[in-house]
Amino acid sequence: MIRTILHEVKEYKKASIATPLFMILEVLMEMMIPFLMASIIDDGVNAGDIGHIYKVGGVMVIAASIGLLAGMAGGSSNAAAVLYGMNRMFSLGLT
Repeated sequence: MIRTILHEVKEYKKASIATPLFMILEVLMEMMIPFLMASIIDDGVNAGDIGHIYKVGGVMVIAASIGLLAGMAGGSSNAAAVLYGMNRMFSLGLT
């Protein structure tokens, strides 16, 4: 069964690998944000350490930006594979 699936997606190999990897990266970045917020509250606000708040806040902005870009890249690679498949399936002649 796996061989059959792999045979069918060999034309879309790049997108078949890139899309899940980008989505995993997006999810990992999104999962980091609550931990970073907890660090800001526990170690920054409670301790009165404004430097820690700025540092972890900057890391949070970077993590959110990476998550956003990874989501966009995953969607883009998925859309490219779908367009390629539709072009081939329906003989649209798109280049």
